[in-house]
Amino acid sequence: MAKVEQTWSADTFDAIGIRAHGGQFVIQGIDEDEVKLEGNLEGRSFRNMNLEPSGRWLQIYTSGHHGDSQFTLQLPKRKVWMVDIFSGRAQFKAENVKGRLHLMLGKGEVQVENCRGAFSVTSGNADVRLKHFVEVDTPEIPPLPKGERHIRLEDPESWQDWGEDYWTQWGGEFGEKLLRRFFGENTGPNAGVRVQTGKGDVNLEDIDAKACIIRAARGEARLKQGRVGELDMKIISGDIECESCLPAGDWTIRTNRGDIHLSLPADTNARLDVTTRQGDIQSKTPLVRVTRQGPGSWHGSRMVGTMGNKTEGKMPEIHISTLSGDIEIKTQPTTSPYYQKSETVPESSTSTVTKKTDAYNTQLDVLTALSEGRINVDEAERLLKGLKS
Repeated sequence: MAKVEQTWSADTFDAIGIRAHGGQFVIQGIDEDEVKLEGNLEGRSFRNMNLEPSGRWLQIYTSGHHGDSQFTLQLPKRKVWMVDIFSGRAQFKAENVKGRLHLMLGKGEVQVENCRGAFSVTSGNADVRLKHFVEVDTPEIPPLPKGERHIRLEDPESWQDWGEDYWTQWGGEFGEKLLRRFFGENTGPNAGVRVQTGKGDVNLEDIDAKACIIRAARGEARLKQGRVGELDMKIISGDIECESCLPAGDWTIRTNRGDIHLSLPADTNARLDVTTRQGDIQSKTPLVRVTRQGPGSWHGSRMVGTMGNKTEGKMPEIHISTLSGDIEIKTQPTTSPYYQKSETVPESSTSTVTKKTDAYNTQLDVLTALSEGRINVDEAERLLKGLKS
């Protein structure tokens, strides 16, 4: 097994591109001011590899070698880095790194911990774990050296040089059929966290992100603790669990076949819209069943309600749906450490309720106001009682 050890000044380049058929890749943040690379390559020497930076990129390519590679790359913490990894099969681990991490793996395992920046992974079969992650702005990706181009899932020509590797066995199937058929085009808003897998479990713990997108064909998805702005989570087959994570924007949580368990912090302020076609809805938060079907209800059971107090501006909306499965909603006894106080609308007095009763003449008027967030569940119950009397 050939070895390599090399160092560079932190200002020599800004981005690192790694392309290998398989192996183990470790990225570590360090307090020193030099980039350090240690590596091993089975059955082949590094003498044909060019480790001289080109433009603002350091490119570590072993595409001509079908053995496993092992790299440990240490990056100074003072700088924001761009890391781009493409591998047929790999085990990847990153710790204490500030930067943009972008991975495309045919098969593997991904662990990212104590990192800041942006994270994205696309894989045909991988377990993904992201822990203690904070989304922060990252610089623009520097231009690739002349003659190079980014590898894109939707562009087979960009990875055609890899031959009959594991990537080519699943890449076309995953890109052309899975993503487009079930999830639409592989486009969308920029997200601090983006995970797309054909198979495998996704575990996110203690993340603080403005936007998070999760797509999986088969596997379990778990979101525990933290704060997420826009959340778009869609699973074809598998259970979803969200525990103690504070919504800071609109959430869409959907699985075609599987159960959904949602346990929100006590200080959550949000409107809930919950639907299932075949399954039960159980909620500790008061919900009202509505007969008017929403676009995601598939003519099944739909319930709406409000958690917490109304706030100035738009209230976050949480849309939860499953085609076949149960939905359970709970409220945690504790508040979120991410909660920031905001001015809330005072609770309605009796006189206010009386005026609202005059404005809602039918049960449908009340339920429509509840579903639109203009009144909360307690107000709706009082108004419905008033209509009956």
